[in-house]
Amino acid sequence: MAVQYVPEGMHDLVIRGGRVITATDDYVADVAVQGERIAAVGEELRGEQTIDAEGLYVLPGAIDGHVHMRTERAHDVYDDDARTGSIAAAFGGVTTIIDQAQVPPGTTLREGLERRLDELRPCLIDYGVHVNLREPSRARAAEIPAIVSMGFPSIKLFMNYDGYALPDAIIFAAMQEVAAANGLAIVHAENREIIDELTRQNLAAGHTGPRWHLSARPGALEGEAIHRALALANVAGARCLIFHVTATEGVREIRAARTRGQEVYGEVCAHHALLDAAALEDPLHGSALVLSPPLRGERDRDALWGGLADHSLDIVSTDHGPRRRARDATGTLYTPPGTSGIELRLALIHSYGVGAGRLSLNRWVDVCCSRPAQVHGLHRKGQIRPGFDADLVLFDPQRELTVAAERLHSNIDHSTYEGFALRGFPVSTISRGQLIVDHGELLGEAGRGRLIARGYGQAMAATPAAAPVSR
Repeated sequence: MAVQYVPEGMHDLVIRGGRVITATDDYVADVAVQGERIAAVGEELRGEQTIDAEGLYVLPGAIDGHVHMRTERAHDVYDDDARTGSIAAAFGGVTTIIDQAQVPPGTTLREGLERRLDELRPCLIDYGVHVNLREPSRARAAEIPAIVSMGFPSIKLFMNYDGYALPDAIIFAAMQEVAAANGLAIVHAENREIIDELTRQNLAAGHTGPRWHLSARPGALEGEAIHRALALANVAGARCLIFHVTATEGVREIRAARTRGQEVYGEVCAHHALLDAAALEDPLHGSALVLSPPLRGERDRDALWGGLADHSLDIVSTDHGPRRRARDATGTLYTPPGTSGIELRLALIHSYGVGAGRLSLNRWVDVCCSRPAQVHGLHRKGQIRPGFDADLVLFDPQRELTVAAERLHSNIDHSTYEGFALRGFPVSTISRGQLIVDHGELLGEAGRGRLIARGYGQAMAATPAAAPVSR
C-alpha cells in the first residue's frame, strides 16, 4: 500500500515497524499519533515517544457493540460494572464498547438513558449506548427521534422475554420513528409465542434440563422471526441490525434480504460461533449457557462462520454480561445465565477464525474492529488513517495462552471459554493516543473514557464492495 500521508516534524507518538492490518490492507509501516488522532502512516516517522512494534500486528482498536455492564435492579444483575468491564476490555484490545439503557416501563427513554449514562461514567475506554424500548406504547415510541438527535441512533426492540417483548404493531411504529430519524433498529428476533408453547409441552411431558431448552427454540423459528423483523423494517424503511444470529435459517433470511437490496446487518456473538449445545451439560457451568437464542450445533456454527466470511453477516460481539456463581434454594452451587468474553473476543476470533482458515486476517479485523464502527455510526473509529481517533492495538500473533478466569480482569469466578487454547493476544492498547495497557500493566485510569455521539451519513458508504448492501 502507498504511504497515505507523511508530514514533516516530530509527532507525539510513533508506533514503529509494525505490520499494519486493516479491513482492506496489510503492510509494514510506522503509525504516528498527534494528540488524540492518527497523524500519519508511512516510513521513518519521528516521535517524542516511540513504541517498537516489529513482529507485532498493528490493528484499529476493537469495538464490541453488544455488552451489558452492571445495572442495579431487582434481578439479572451482572457482575462486571463499567470500571471492571472496561478494564477487561482494554486488556483484550477493545477501545470502544456500546452498552444498553434497558429503560423500564413507566420511564421516559431520556430518563432511562440519563440514568444509564451515570452508571457508565467510570469507563476506562470510550463508550456509547443503545436505547431499549420495552414499553408497548406508541407515545413512548414517539420519543425515539429526540433520542436519535442526541447522538444515540440505535434503538433495540425485543420479540422475546417477559417485560421486554413488544407486539409487532409497536415494533413497526418504532421502526417508522427510527427510519424518520435516520437511526438503526436493532432486533432481538425470536418467536415468543411458539417458544412458550413448546416449553409448555416439554414441561407437561416431564422434559426438563438444558437439552429441552434448545428443543423449544428450533432454528426454523429464528428464521421466521428474522424474516418477520426484516419485513417490518423493509416496510417501515428502517435500516436494521439483527442481534445474535444463531441459526442457518437466520443467515439465509439476512442474505436474502441483502440480495433484495435491503439495508440489514447481522451480528454473531462469539459464544454462538465457538460453543455448541453440549456445553449445557456441564454440571456447574452449563446453567450459565442457558441462553435465548440458544447454543446450537455444528451445522449452524458453520453457517455463522460462512456468513461472516462472505459478508452476509457483519460483526462479532460478545453479549458480555457475566454473573458469578450462586446457590439455589436447595443450597446447590450453580452459575446464573450470562456470558463473559469482552477480554477474549479479538484473540478468540483470531485463533478459531483466522487460525482455523475460516477468516482472512483482513476479515478478522473487519468483523471485530472496522465494520462495527460503520454499523454503529462511529465515524472516527475503526480505521488506521490520518484524522481517525488513535485507537490502536499491538497484537502478538505468536503469544500462546490457555484461558482461565483467574488470568482475566473481569469480575468473574469462571470464564465462558475456560480451557480454550489461544494463539495470538493483544500486548498493548492505545485509546485516543494514550497507552492504557502495556504488556500486562494497566496504565490508564477509570473514568477517562468518553461518551461518543453516533450517527449515520457518509461514513456508512464505507461498506466493503463484497457486501451486497444497497441504500
